Amino acid sequence: MSEVASSTADELLEYLHARLDTHFSGMRDERALLEVAAPVFALEHELSAEDLDLLIATVRTVVAEGLGSRHRRWWLPFVVYAAEAGYDYVGDEYWRSFEQRTPGWRSEHRALIKSWFTKFAAAYGGAVPTGAFAAAFTIIAWPITHGVLPTYLQRQLAQLLYEFSAALTSDLLDNPPALGLRLAQRAASYTERFRIFCENTTLVGQVAAALLSGHDSPSPYLLNSTLERIVTDLSKEQQAHHWLRTAQRSAHRARGFRPTATQGQTASAPHTQPRATDPRLYLRLGDQWNAHAELPDLTPLGAGLPDVFRQLRVSRGFVNGADRHVPPSGLLYPGQSVQFATWPRTDQAFLRLDRAQAETNRILADQCVITPGPWWLFRRQGAGLATEVKGKLVRPGHRYLLVGANSLTPPTVPWITEVGINVEGVRGYELTVPEQVSEKDAAALTAGGIAVLTHVAIRPVGIVASAWDGEGEAEWVAGEPAILGIRSELAPQRCRLTIGGDVYFLDWPAGQAELLFSLQGLSVGTHVASVSLLGDDDRPMTVGSLVVTIRDPQIRPEGASVGEGIRLLATPARPTLSELWDERAQLVIDGPAGAEADIEVSLRGEHGQSIADLRRSIELPLDEEAWTTLAKAIRKDHRFSDAYDDAESCVITVARAGVGFATLTCERGFQPLRWRFARSHDGHVHARLVDRTDGDATTVEFYDVQSPTAAVPRPVGADISAPPRGGLVVAWAGDASASLILPTEPNALLQQPALRPAVPTAGRTLADVRQLVDAHARWLNAELPADAFVVYQQQVIGDAIARAIGTIIGGSRWVAIERKVAHAQDVADLLADMQQAVGISTSHKDLATAIAYSLYKWLSAGSLLRGFDTVIAPHLASSGLGDHPAVSRFLLMLAGRPGHLLQWPKDEVTFLLEQVMQTPVLYRAARFAVLGTRALNDADGVERSF
Repeated sequence: MSEVASSTADELLEYLHARLDTHFSGMRDERALLEVAAPVFALEHELSAEDLDLLIATVRTVVAEGLGSRHRRWWLPFVVYAAEAGYDYVGDEYWRSFEQRTPGWRSEHRALIKSWFTKFAAAYGGAVPTGAFAAAFTIIAWPITHGVLPTYLQRQLAQLLYEFSAALTSDLLDNPPALGLRLAQRAASYTERFRIFCENTTLVGQVAAALLSGHDSPSPYLLNSTLERIVTDLSKEQQAHHWLRTAQRSAHRARGFRPTATQGQTASAPHTQPRATDPRLYLRLGDQWNAHAELPDLTPLGAGLPDVFRQLRVSRGFVNGADRHVPPSGLLYPGQSVQFATWPRTDQAFLRLDRAQAETNRILADQCVITPGPWWLFRRQGAGLATEVKGKLVRPGHRYLLVGANSLTPPTVPWITEVGINVEGVRGYELTVPEQVSEKDAAALTAGGIAVLTHVAIRPVGIVASAWDGEGEAEWVAGEPAILGIRSELAPQRCRLTIGGDVYFLDWPAGQAELLFSLQGLSVGTHVASVSLLGDDDRPMTVGSLVVTIRDPQIRPEGASVGEGIRLLATPARPTLSELWDERAQLVIDGPAGAEADIEVSLRGEHGQSIADLRRSIELPLDEEAWTTLAKAIRKDHRFSDAYDDAESCVITVARAGVGFATLTCERGFQPLRWRFARSHDGHVHARLVDRTDGDATTVEFYDVQSPTAAVPRPVGADISAPPRGGLVVAWAGDASASLILPTEPNALLQQPALRPAVPTAGRTLADVRQLVDAHARWLNAELPADAFVVYQQQVIGDAIARAIGTIIGGSRWVAIERKVAHAQDVADLLADMQQAVGISTSHKDLATAIAYSLYKWLSAGSLLRGFDTVIAPHLASSGLGDHPAVSRFLLMLAGRPGHLLQWPKDEVTFLLEQVMQTPVLYRAARFAVLGTRALNDADGVERSF
């Protein structure tokens, strides 16, 4: 009897590789036959539990032996092993947990993972990661993508499918890329990590389509074994299981109905441009008619376009002809409206963002448009409201308002009268359409592009439409049938319906005045339903049309929406935890004036557990200034400060019984690099970098508060022992960065002399100024701990860097001013010196005098900007900058808060700096205005100004 020798690790690798190769090759060939291409995922290995254990043990053995070149021939087991780790990924450090479960793994092996997954994609049609996460994490994005749906994201996907289930259609379920895009558009209110996952819209759509297939319907996009594994893990939580089962039932109903082009329904799914982002025009009557536009919620544009979302979040919006701008993030909330001072020009974009990329504004110009002129028609809805009729159809017996340019001649009909309209560039007319319209009058209206409907009326019936303008446009929520009725005084034989380029013939019910039918399966967007009534021998009798808009069903947004009792708005929208509490974001809480409400701030830990809860009573409404005061008081509460640095998220809830409630969730955010610190029993602080990036290119620097612009390199991976005054730690890895101002040791700090940061000013070049601007931004944008001393030190260092810029640009006489400011007990005592140092020419002295006399009037940011812009305008013109926009704002920022200039286009900053260094009186004037208003202002006023 011979002994059976156990297989070597090499032999096991070869066996597993061959088996997996056969399996994945077969999957590749099957998926290639699908109408919609679907990738293969490494998690779909279909190994039994015993074989998977064998694979894991073999890989670990090989890695422990050094993962030599002979092992790398059989690479498929490593791909499956990494994908299993991706499935278990919980949003923290992939490599740390990977190395813990894989003894002997070295960082230099990481590049092998990417090369093997790339080979897998080429050989077996494997999934390729896309989106922002893939761009930032070029290695771990592969195993996480091939983990299909990491366990920590499963609950959120189940919830999203449940909330979206009403909008499911058979067309969407058969088109995973389109389904993924729609789901990504609805993920705006979910966690940042889930939104990042949804940026790979094709992957999301394929996983969702597979999950919605249910147990009884095999999915072509995911193996049943893998699907059942995900469903089993999802079902471990009762709520997630309920969400998924409900969504699957909705999908089953949607698949069961596949419309055909027969009477009563249409199968068309026209590929029209979505119009959910179009504004609504309406008129309101005051002393005269005023024109308004209700602006859309542009959050859906963020799906697949993260750059657009980021610019919407931080940029002001300008509406063509509006009397005011839209504040940053205002276009990410529903219900924002503007009034027109002048009528919007149709040859210009209706909406643009301030200093946004050209591509972003092009997208907005395409996605947010008004009806083309030359006339705009509005139907009177009551005594003081008129809504636009986009189809430009009038019906006998109704009243309308007509708006057009001053140069236009109105239709020559006897029942038109001019009315006052408070909009420059247009005139308004009221049409009181009689019950009988003569052919001559109808022709006069038709010449202006307005049709008269006398023999046919198309209207929504059955399920109430979500919007109906009374004439030519109706809206439904996706998933609901658009049931329409065509009423006619004539006796047609049948009706020809044209929608999306498809034609359908519907027999007219004998002896009936109305034909009912439904349009089901229409895609989200705008569709024009054209109707022609046909008599004997298909002789055309009359025509009509209806604009049908299908919109996504929107869930109740965080912060609540217009019309609710309490509404909470954040600027920028969806701020991070640090933005909110480092005073880089502001909250406004709307509600009944004078009413009291309860506000609760709950800090949550890594697993969502509450680690601190604070409650306050507030009086509604709460403006930005009141929020700033409240936020400072909350930060000083020891319960908040003790828990803040360990918090991963924060939930703010505002409620008043009988009025309403609103919530806002702020996360610390998914950070490739993050600093954590620990305080020893003696109060000493140690900082440690949490590095979630792929490679070894991370660098770490430390900046002491005494020398805030001097970088001191520190070894990566080693703890940093902070001095008693703290300091700034910064880490970089590719495009990722993390910075934190370390907390102080309060007891030791009290024994230290006053902080006087040393900022070198030896250089006099543009590059030297740019370096100081970067340094200011570095301290300004760093995360802050819950330490009151740190906020003070940040301000002192920022002022020192700003003074250094003044020393470089201001010239020899101004250098003395900056030195006096650095040591002054009261800067107000130096105002006369500053005025004399602005310049020696007559025009410069006049400029300085005008500023000096205005300082008391400029104690807010808005008044300072407007007033300074007025007095500096002649000097800008003489310097060749008169036509350059926003120079006054640039000068004030450079003089007071230069770090904010990093938000401006780099080329623009360089150009303006060059001009200012050639004409330093412009800077001296701005610096005088900033220092002067600070000297005369209170502490809160200084914080809110330049």
